[in-house]
Amino acid sequence: MITLQWNRWIDDWRKGWAGPAILLVLSGFWLLMMGTIFVHSAADGPETGFPGPYASSHLKKIIVGVVAMLAVSLVHPRRFRQVAQLFFAASVALLALLLLWKWATGAGVVRWIRFGGIGLQPSELAKISMVLILADLIRPGEGVGGWRPIARWVGFASIPFLLIAAQPDLGTALILIPTAAMMLWVAGVSVRRFVLLMVLAVVIGGPASWPLLRDYQKDRILSYVGFGEVSGESEGGYQVAQSIIAIGSGGPTGKGLHMGSHHDLGYVPEDHNDFIFSVIGEELGLIGTLSVVVGYLILVWTMLGVAWNCREPFGRLVAVGLASQIGFQAAINLSMTVGLIPVTGLPLPFVSYGGTSIVVSLAALGIVVSIARNPVEVIHPDGLGRGSSEVTHRPIRAKVVRT
Repeated sequence: MITLQWNRWIDDWRKGWAGPAILLVLSGFWLLMMGTIFVHSAADGPETGFPGPYASSHLKKIIVGVVAMLAVSLVHPRRFRQVAQLFFAASVALLALLLLWKWATGAGVVRWIRFGGIGLQPSELAKISMVLILADLIRPGEGVGGWRPIARWVGFASIPFLLIAAQPDLGTALILIPTAAMMLWVAGVSVRRFVLLMVLAVVIGGPASWPLLRDYQKDRILSYVGFGEVSGESEGGYQVAQSIIAIGSGGPTGKGLHMGSHHDLGYVPEDHNDFIFSVIGEELGLIGTLSVVVGYLILVWTMLGVAWNCREPFGRLVAVGLASQIGFQAAINLSMTVGLIPVTGLPLPFVSYGGTSIVVSLAALGIVVSIARNPVEVIHPDGLGRGSSEVTHRPIRAKVVRT
């Protein structure tokens, strides 16, 4: 009996990997490989053999993340809906406890919960839990027609946003806005209501949030605008200027692995984390940076393709939400390193050195892989064919024509 169940479990795990699922894994692994190589180059250097201390730590976290991805990919998508509310409540509770600890101790910035040598960043968990709870709010056959469901949607999304912004971690909090907006659009909100919400968010949210910003956050924004002397003195302006120099010095093919003298001399702070793209640009040049960009394009486009082919509202919204999170975070980090937007402190997904970020990003990838491997299958009313359908078919009632 146990052998039969084990064989059935193995057969179920083997199914569905051809197509989008394997493309998601391959593109994710490509980004992980690039990250491991350049974490070693930036933090360990050529004097230590591969993997050095930082690269070894990075690889251990990748292994944990890959195990989490494979485990999550085995779960049927309907199980994610069953645990969405509990997961959201748990992540919000962790964020609230972190905030209470900050107020009780008077600490300036509190973003981590540490157990011995293990660190947990609740904001990363909240990113996934928000996607799951927002997707759970849309029931089959229902849309986002009136203001009441929209208000409920915005209310749930605001809880993790406010708790994360209060840490303060404005960069991570801002990622939640385009994620919720994209999910709301796909859920079927009208164009008029969607545009009105975006205008209100910009008009009200911008001026209202300025007094709540810390001094270093204001300096980063002012340095980007070039207001007064702040642009030359602030950390944000210095980081961006040095990052642009490093990327530009790489040229078409780069200086070669471990040959990036600009970041090696310490001119680029956080070169193994937030500004790892600068290291790739200096050592591999335009070819290396384009390979990373193409990797993200393939990954996000495939995730959106999974959402397009998914015929179940919850799975479709989850795939769109997670694709939006990864895509927007990557775009913000890449734009930050070349000075298109202010410094936000967001890591580059799958590439930057990190712990919770790597594990949670791979777990999110596993959720989309699960959706890709378990398409919704329906039987057509005529009974002649099976396959995916955009709508749930109902039995056709024959009309009786009286003569």
